[in-house]
Amino acid sequence: MNKLLLVILYFFSFIVISKAQNNIPELEKSLKTDTGKDKFETLYNLSKAYLSVSPKKSLSYGNEAYDIAKRLRDKSMQANALNMIGTAYYKQNKYKYAIKYYEKELAIRDELGQKFSKAKILYNIGSVYEVNNKKKKAYTNYKLALKESKLLKYQNLSYKCYESLIKLFVNQRDYKEAFLYLQEYQEVKGSIDISRKQHKIDILETRFQEEKKEKEEKELQLNLIDSTLNIIKSEKETLVKDTIEKNLEISDLTTETIEQKNTIQEQKAEVDRQRQWLFAFGAFFTIILIFSILLYKSYTAKKKAHNLLVIQSEEIKVQSEQLLQKNIKIKKQKAELEAQSEEIEKHWDIALKSKTEIIDSINYAERIQKAILPSEKYMNEVLGEYFVLLIPKDIVSGDFYWIKKIKDFIIIAVADCTGHGVPGAFMSMLGISLLNENLGSGNINNAGEILNLLRNKIKSSLGQKGKFNEPKDGMDIALCIINIETLELQYSGAYNPLYIIRENPEVELKILKADRQPIAFHRKEKNFTNHNFQLRKGDCLYLFSDGYSDQFGGEKGDKFRSENFREILLNIYKNPMSKQKVILDKTIATWMGQNYKQVDDVIVFGMRI
Repeated sequence: MNKLLLVILYFFSFIVISKAQNNIPELEKSLKTDTGKDKFETLYNLSKAYLSVSPKKSLSYGNEAYDIAKRLRDKSMQANALNMIGTAYYKQNKYKYAIKYYEKELAIRDELGQKFSKAKILYNIGSVYEVNNKKKKAYTNYKLALKESKLLKYQNLSYKCYESLIKLFVNQRDYKEAFLYLQEYQEVKGSIDISRKQHKIDILETRFQEEKKEKEEKELQLNLIDSTLNIIKSEKETLVKDTIEKNLEISDLTTETIEQKNTIQEQKAEVDRQRQWLFAFGAFFTIILIFSILLYKSYTAKKKAHNLLVIQSEEIKVQSEQLLQKNIKIKKQKAELEAQSEEIEKHWDIALKSKTEIIDSINYAERIQKAILPSEKYMNEVLGEYFVLLIPKDIVSGDFYWIKKIKDFIIIAVADCTGHGVPGAFMSMLGISLLNENLGSGNINNAGEILNLLRNKIKSSLGQKGKFNEPKDGMDIALCIINIETLELQYSGAYNPLYIIRENPEVELKILKADRQPIAFHRKEKNFTNHNFQLRKGDCLYLFSDGYSDQFGGEKGDKFRSENFREILLNIYKNPMSKQKVILDKTIATWMGQNYKQVDDVIVFGMRI
């Protein structure tokens, strides 16, 4: 029966589409003369007709219809046109534009309070997101559509929402959520379908009894009519016989006296009256005959309808039995899903335990990493006014900072190691260890020489010789040496620049550029450049990794970018260093919001001379 219904629906859809396509020449002819709302209707119907034939033409007519709707300032017409535009883009697999126009339609439907249309367009948006593999947004829109359709008691749309949500979670292998929605779906749909089928059976049985009773009454009426007709027929035969006899008597009396003629005339008058009665009975008989034919036709039609109702009743009984079988099958599937759910929960507990152990180990590694970094007390003694904003992507960080005072020099390094999390943390510990080893003896030549030596140590430690498939790990770094007495600065960098903000007397931001090569093996290696710069009191220095400027966020999901980072520094440099740290932290958190996750470790170091 279900297959038959699908075939009928397909056939009906095919007829509708064919009819719409056959109307295309007539619609295009009408378009030349139509104006106003009539022209909108013609364009809208052309867009609908071309949808399955040529989505591009459908889109063109949809856009023309939308322009007319805007000129007419008719919101409902605008929403209908936007629906066709979105559907045309969907047919062309241009999902981004389909979403854009569906959302415009949604806003108008919401404004006009068209709740049924709003529920349907939410479901359409969810479908486009699902096809475009944006499962989270698909789930959000399906859920909203389900909520609206349930409030409106829009059962067909509710079923479609349940089926889409179940399919969505099954494809994501989230069987627990899929089972919950399946259970809710069966509870809603199963009870309604069975009660509806039973109700239909009860109605059909009542109609069957009524038809049976009516049939008996009609048969009784027909018998009565047959009896009446027999009586009329008998009377007609009697009248005809009497008329013949009277005519014979008249012919025999032609030679009689005037007195007899008068008698004959009277008899003729009587015959005329009888003939009138005969005509009246004939007319009555004709009316009865016509009425009988109509009754018979009515009886035949009702008998045919009764037979059809009996067949439908049998079909519904079969469907009811099929539903019962399906319910048994669903209960069996439910038991299997529950068993699978128990197995999944068991594996989940094991994974959760393993995760807890791993996180405990990483937390311990975090304490070790913090212990290796310069202490706050030491930096307060050496640097004066400064801040360090370090935001690991995971618990431990691949970004690190290194501070050392040797005689009249302060050495500051801010580095970004390959990777983040545990691998990045290992590289940061190697970098800190090599810096301590190279500069622990107090041998300071210049910043560029320090980076050259650090690169050689990294390559040696990681066995990097430029061979294929060898590890490409390393680090980007900004390193500067400040002479406390003369305020002379040396800087050298691998990808990471140094920003200096100075009032001279106007505010200016100086950028000391880094070399475009890492602290690791590089096919075009060269010695790192040593930059010299004379500092002044009040200058602000900023060293950082690319984690801040590369973070995605905002309304469009763009990167924060270096230009915005520099603009923030120019706006906040007059504030105390501690407040600058708070502002930078809040800015990046607001930029990410709730929709975007941190993509890399973030470190920003600032100090005032």
